[in-house]
Amino acid sequence: MTAVVRVRGEASAEHAPDAAVLAVHARAVSPSSRAEALERASALAAGLRAALEPAATVRRVVLSRVSVHEQHAWDPDTGRHRRDGWEASVSGSVRVDADAAAAEAEVAAGAGAAIGGVAWGLGGPASARRAVRRAAVDAAREAAEDLADAVGRPLGALVELADAGLSSATAGAPELMMAKGRGAMGGEPELHLDPQDVTVHAVVEATYALD
Repeated sequence: MTAVVRVRGEASAEHAPDAAVLAVHARAVSPSSRAEALERASALAAGLRAALEPAATVRRVVLSRVSVHEQHAWDPDTGRHRRDGWEASVSGSVRVDADAAAAEAEVAAGAGAAIGGVAWGLGGPASARRAVRRAAVDAAREAAEDLADAVGRPLGALVELADAGLSSATAGAPELMMAKGRGAMGGEPELHLDPQDVTVHAVVEATYALD
């Protein structure tokens, strides 16, 4: 049976972002009806689109989530909750040029929207992923060469190469390749208006024969 070595190669690269995605949320209330609350929220959403979409630095406005619910308030006289109107909300995202994130966040806030956070990214990440995956492959071969040298055997041909979790040795595990903003949000939303570097990370698994 041919002896083999199985290795993992990992690589990362940081890139200045060229895009930002703002999470936006607009809400409106009506003391009398669900329909009125929804109408007011729709007007806020229309105003938000009108304020943002004409800007050259805004790439896309997506307002795709709508919710309406009845509000209740505690009545100390009766010791019960009583109906206290309706609240409607519209939320979504605004994709903008990275260097315009702060300015467009102010525009959105001025149009009545709350800013829940911002994610930094790359407009065309394919080339960045390709470069870092190639670097991970090089790292895997280097690791295999080190192992072969450690046992005094020449490194042979490549038998198998796959993204992490996809090789036959570990089939079923998830693929590990991601691009994320450094300083990602956790817990309460945090708004980073200074662009954060985007880290592109790749892991590959390789199997080499030993001659």
